[in-house]
Amino acid sequence: MERLSTEDYIRGGTQKDFYEPHETEHIPCPLCGADEYEVLGADRGLKVVRCKHCELIYTNPRVKNAHENYHGAEEVYKSEARLVFKGKKPHHRDRNYEYELREIKKLKPKGRLLDVGPNMGFFARKAKEFGFEVEGVEPSPSLSKIARESWGLTIHNSLLEDANLPEKSFDIITLIDVLEHVVNPIEVLKSCTSILKDDGIIVVKVPNGDYNNFKQFLAKATGKESNIDIWDCYEHVIHYTPTTFKKLIVKCGYDLKKFIIPLPIHSPVWAKYVGHYYQYPSPFILDWKRITLRNIFYYIGKIERALGFRKLRFAPDLMFFISKGKGK
Repeated sequence: MERLSTEDYIRGGTQKDFYEPHETEHIPCPLCGADEYEVLGADRGLKVVRCKHCELIYTNPRVKNAHENYHGAEEVYKSEARLVFKGKKPHHRDRNYEYELREIKKLKPKGRLLDVGPNMGFFARKAKEFGFEVEGVEPSPSLSKIARESWGLTIHNSLLEDANLPEKSFDIITLIDVLEHVVNPIEVLKSCTSILKDDGIIVVKVPNGDYNNFKQFLAKATGKESNIDIWDCYEHVIHYTPTTFKKLIVKCGYDLKKFIIPLPIHSPVWAKYVGHYYQYPSPFILDWKRITLRNIFYYIGKIERALGFRKLRFAPDLMFFISKGKGK
């Protein structure tokens, strides 16, 4: 099957292949406020840097209003997932969502769950199937509308910090593949404090910055760096590592309850061949090398975690379970 060029790709959101300087903004470190850093890499006219003071990896300069990448056309999003909505195909992350919900149920078997950034509601609808009482907060008007109409979910079209939700009303708050998109993580996590019950948990899943940095090293060593969108920095504004995430939650007054390496995500590759990012799995044969390598890295990452390594270079993603600290 012949691959298509990027010009043939139908985008659901407003992301671009390249950003001009006037479309970007320079920022200090979102964690410590310092403005001294080293450059780690670059994608699409953007740069990924590491703070010399707290080691946070972040995109700088970043796209202005990066969260609006998902304020795309409703009809395109619906087309991407039409077979999922009809029940004819699973969503490509269903196995990830089911795994993550099983892990959540080990700590919280039931209760009220707020999903922050639910997109079209695929994780939230799975959480509902698992027996949780589910609400969501989604800033994209088109995505929040689809989630409400497709799954019958209660979705607030708002940023979390503007949602005005009742105090101590949720047992679980989930940010699944969300916090890497958030430009103000300290404000967002502190916004969770008032709406989380005293014995509640917050579940955060993010890509692993150490893994991306190692992947860039491998790409550079093999001469493939220019062909790979390693950091997804057009939409990922912060690239957490186990070390910097722990620094973040301490600053926000939370304690770490549990930390695991979740299943790797195998995104479909339809867009490379048919020009559309369909939301259901593509055949293994179309992407067997990447899937195989990602699975191998996942298992090595679990070994790194078991051995207590500070940097988990092989773990594609990280999943944290946090709770209110003493005195909160």
